[in-house]
Amino acid sequence: MTSFQSTPIFAFASGKGGVGKTSICLNLAHLLAKKGKKVAVFDGDFGLANADVQLGLTTEKDLSDVLRGQATLQDIMVKSDKGFWLIPGRSGTQNLPFMNALQRHNLLEELKQLAASFDAVFIDVPAGLDENVLSLCTCADKTLLVTTPDPSAITDAYAIIKLLAKRYDNQSCHLIANQAASVTEGQQTATKIVTAAKNFLGVSVPVFGQVPYDRNYAAAVKMQQLVTQAFPNTKASEGLSTLANQIIDNLDYPRRLTG
Repeated sequence: MTSFQSTPIFAFASGKGGVGKTSICLNLAHLLAKKGKKVAVFDGDFGLANADVQLGLTTEKDLSDVLRGQATLQDIMVKSDKGFWLIPGRSGTQNLPFMNALQRHNLLEELKQLAASFDAVFIDVPAGLDENVLSLCTCADKTLLVTTPDPSAITDAYAIIKLLAKRYDNQSCHLIANQAASVTEGQQTATKIVTAAKNFLGVSVPVFGQVPYDRNYAAAVKMQQLVTQAFPNTKASEGLSTLANQIIDNLDYPRRLTG
């Protein structure tokens, strides 16, 4: 990406599904909201969105209405009881064609314009490596790439870095190691990706942080609650709080002008 917006946009990506990306995104939005920041979460899944499910929200409209031209992003936006706004994605909608490049561009431009009303915008990027995934990452000022120690999660995280660097000359990825059994395992997981990216791509990938394994994490998801709200005094919540503080520090960085 060549320019920053007045409001920073963070993409949460993973490549592989099931690594806790959506949960991290929603928990961080909640923590920022608790600190007085106005945050919007854009569920970027154009097929099987689930951020609203994790929040226990029922929405009347979603991204499918926007893609049909029947609503704007602001029209479908809802305030969650977690303190932040959600732009719900599209889930299980039939008879809606895939977006073409122009539609995708217009949608992301609308998101950037909407961002001006917030302190930060988070994009929950769907799993996978297709063009929709990559375009959401390139729309963001920083991509927070979530991985676990699982070898397939590491491989897919590396693939995201490679595709962004090779196709778009985009080097905005920062790593979050999730659900590692120890600090050492989290560091080793991140090091594998950082080393491979440096040696084979010539890309520097900073480590943003890690969230340790915590059984309460999965329990909160099953309860349709956020771990930072349901179990605030746990290892996972402490790790997420550290990440939230880093994001808040990012909000104070000077922005490059758009152009």
